Amino acid sequence: MEFILISESKLKIIISAEEAVEYGIESITPDCTDPVCRRAVWSILDKAKREVGFDPGGDKVLLQFYHLKGSECEVFITKLGILSSASARVVARSDKIAMLSRERKLYAFDTRELLSLCCEAIENRVGFAPHGDVYTIDGERYFLSIEEYGKGGETVEFPQILEFGRGLSAEYELYLSEHAKRLSDGDGVERFSLRKAEP
Repeated sequence: MEFILISESKLKIIISAEEAVEYGIESITPDCTDPVCRRAVWSILDKAKREVGFDPGGDKVLLQFYHLKGSECEVFITKLGILSSASARVVARSDKIAMLSRERKLYAFDTRELLSLCCEAIENRVGFAPHGDVYTIDGERYFLSIEEYGKGGETVEFPQILEFGRGLSAEYELYLSEHAKRLSDGDGVERFSLRKAEP
């Protein structure tokens, strides 16, 4: 994989056919509607940050994707910063480019059972357990911190979470780090799903 830093806000990535298979994006389409595709793109961007210092942070990014020979591809990533909702809608309607975003979200659950139902619903929706951490305060209240990957400027990947819990502001995560017990190490969704819920 080759990273070419064009500017502080633009990056070119050349992905070989083998790497496309490794990341599960060999059949990627420019609109990047598949959650696996969105997660692969952000995983590649994490690698770009380590290797060439390109850091989109929590910004929205514009993805322009071009197939080369075979499964090899060329991807241009542009950091968009804060876009107005009208601009985001215009970009989201394009069939040649995709706008992706990611944001860590925090949710509270009144019972462990509601947390488990939520984790199972997330796994059922995407077919795998995404990275997430579970916290508890006194074994009575439960919290899920999870990265959500959105398309078209939306960062809500798992709207069904709100059927079981309620969203909290990002500042609440600092409170949890001081007052709550962490019950997972990135595998919270998998561990607390009803199918695998630990005692």
